[in-house]
Amino acid sequence: MSDSNWDKVEFQDFINKYNKKIIVDNAPVILYTKKDKEHEAFDSLIAFFFITGGLFIFISLSIIFKLIEFSLVIFIAVIVVATTVDIALIIIYLRSHVQIKPIENWMEVYKGRTQGDIVFYCIAYYPVFSGKCHPNRAKNVLYKLFQEELLKSKVDITQIEVYLRFYLSDPDKYELIGYYLQYAEGTPFKSEKIDRNSWKFFPYDKTKDDNFLAIANWDHQFEWRDDLELDYDKLHNYAPWIIQKWDKYSLKPLTQAFKNEVKWDLRGIESVPKLKPWEPNFETTTYDNFRAYKDLQLMNDAIERVIGKDIKIEKLKDIKKYILEFKAYIRDLDS
Repeated sequence: MSDSNWDKVEFQDFINKYNKKIIVDNAPVILYTKKDKEHEAFDSLIAFFFITGGLFIFISLSIIFKLIEFSLVIFIAVIVVATTVDIALIIIYLRSHVQIKPIENWMEVYKGRTQGDIVFYCIAYYPVFSGKCHPNRAKNVLYKLFQEELLKSKVDITQIEVYLRFYLSDPDKYELIGYYLQYAEGTPFKSEKIDRNSWKFFPYDKTKDDNFLAIANWDHQFEWRDDLELDYDKLHNYAPWIIQKWDKYSLKPLTQAFKNEVKWDLRGIESVPKLKPWEPNFETTTYDNFRAYKDLQLMNDAIERVIGKDIKIEKLKDIKKYILEFKAYIRDLDS
């Protein structure tokens, strides 16, 4: 698609001509799960319970056999050391217990072709999540290093395009055409295999009867609430599902400064609208983004260079000795 089909419109110019209510009213409502969170440090939690249990047994035996009378110093030292280790372990576990959730929504406005009394617009919404957790625990650590060194941010940015038609004869009259998004119906939430070229159009009436968009997987692709109701395991295993609505405070215009800050060019997001709703059968348009896997490709290339090709990576012990080298390699890419 040629960029000449769409012209970016300054946010302030758009709301001056129409109003901000259009931006707020058409921002897609999102269902997200409280089970979307970082890998928890269960090893630390288990060690905490073992040490705590051992400490109680030690105290009980000390009292029963009056070991305190023989060596009060050793008794106190054991308690202090065990308590210190316990505190460290529980802090590690609590810090790993991080929920991932939508935090704000950026957007851009594009003006398309004018046909008679109708002018077409696209509002591109970019829901921003507090993070993203790769289902592979070891690769998740490497992905976090990649984000830290190259992307300079751990937020995850998604994209939903909303198409509308406005009437030149009446600025207050407009119609919602539909949505274009990465559709991942039925994908297991923790599946490593994701398809970022799964873009699909849905007409405006898809959202009737509170059929909100739901997060389909860890990569924050989307499916519909109706899809979830047909997928009993996902619906109930990932409950509770939280409704995220947007208002004028959580919706923010996306600027070039923001794009530079979050390394937009490395995220594989194509800003320009992908459909031409003024053309017949535009709903069947397919879209493949050659940059769709940019972040994962860079990470996997780094893994091959540092750790080796076709090396199975699943547990933290598989990458422990390579972390500093991996971090240095990513840092060199940035320079």
